[in-house]
Amino acid sequence: MNKLEYLKKEIDSLPPSMLVAVEGFIKELKQETQKPQKTPSLLSKLAGYAIEDDLPADLAEQHDHYLYGISKK
Repeated sequence: MNKLEYLKKEIDSLPPSMLVAVEGFIKELKQETQKPQKTPSLLSKLAGYAIEDDLPADLAEQHDHYLYGISKK
């Protein structure tokens, strides 16, 4: 039995009062798939790389130290 057959069988076994809820759920699923997917911004992609590369937590405050070797403030 494939997924579609299984789901049809399960829906057929529900009481009529629950079919309204199932219909609402199906409509919500369809709306979710029709929403345009947001593409991540360049900044959020860069933030992901910063986390993945284990950069120092104080990089923003101490960037001169990490770029030029100046003493930390």
